[in-house]
Amino acid sequence: MSPFPPPQQIVQTREVDALALINGQCDLRAYPFRHLAVVAGSNLSMPRTTGILIAVEILSQWGWELVSVTKPFESVDKLVAFLRRH
Repeated sequence: MSPFPPPQQIVQTREVDALALINGQCDLRAYPFRHLAVVAGSNLSMPRTTGILIAVEILSQWGWELVSVTKPFESVDKLVAFLRRH
């Protein structure tokens, strides 16, 4: 299991790893922005779509809404969900 992502890193990049959310390794209650990207990469032991949707379900419990999901052009092994907080 990877270490908790430092809150400063999440704020600076405005993205969080789906696996960290699924494993309960990050707390976004103090995240200061309204928009966030959730990245699912090759570190998941499940299909990336499944990982993204599990992370989205977790965040929806805290007032986040899915805006879009995309596969970045420059990456063949990532899927990104963009969310907005109500």
